[in-house]
Amino acid sequence: MKMDKLEKKFVNSKTHSQQNIKILERLIKHIKLNNIKNVLEIGCGAGITAAYMHDKYNMNVIGIDVDSEQITIAKKYQKENQRLKFIESDARDLSFNNQQFDMILSFFVMHHINKWEKALNEINRVLKPNGYLIFYDIAFSRFTSKLFKNAVKKYGVYSIYDILANLDKYKIEPVFREKPHWAVVNNYPIVFQKK
Repeated sequence: MKMDKLEKKFVNSKTHSQQNIKILERLIKHIKLNNIKNVLEIGCGAGITAAYMHDKYNMNVIGIDVDSEQITIAKKYQKENQRLKFIESDARDLSFNNQQFDMILSFFVMHHINKWEKALNEINRVLKPNGYLIFYDIAFSRFTSKLFKNAVKKYGVYSIYDILANLDKYKIEPVFREKPHWAVVNNYPIVFQKK
């Protein structure tokens, strides 16, 4: 789902990007980085986190976003090269090869995807065995997600248990979880690994 102008202004802000990088740095400590070469960022927005991963960790990074305007912004402000690319793509229908990525990043994106189960299926398809998924997103309570799942068609409505159960069927399991951060709904920082 494409964001409105106000939301884009927020997610493309330096403050939001710095917050994502702090989250990334906290979570990436729980990953063996020596085997991570190819990274996919889902919902890359202005590309700041993807560029950070490329520059700091010397990784091949592809940032995708369903919104062509976000990709245009990323290409304008980040230095694309053979190892850092930005592509317009829907997380529910990725154009990448099976088992192409060692790590996938998803920060505050899944709740924007109305058929988020398809996105998790695609994550499983393109993630290599032993690869990592760094997930940070909001999730509703079981009661709230059941209550609004059929009423809200534009957004992804799920509980963290829905996410965990869907990933578990692909043998993508949590290897590290921080305590959820409470806002209006809970924010869940989790590192998963595909077995």
